[in-house]
Amino acid sequence: MTTISMRLPAAAEWSLTIYNVAGQVVREFSGYSEAGTVDVTWDATDEGGSRVASGIYLYKATAGQFSVTRKMVLMK
Repeated sequence: MTTISMRLPAAAEWSLTIYNVAGQVVREFSGYSEAGTVDVTWDATDEGGSRVASGIYLYKATAGQFSVTRKMVLMK
């Protein structure tokens, strides 16, 4: 399990999408939050609930006009 934190300077709609190295969407999260920190916990499963393999994944966090993409390593 891993937790990804996003800090929102103002209330906003946000989304977090996790991709595998082939660029396929593994899992998507979204919501609306007031200003502050949003913590998203990923339990290393895909949209269907199946466990994913250890390896490198990318995540893209978007809130309002802000967007950032980061790399993470999943180790079991």
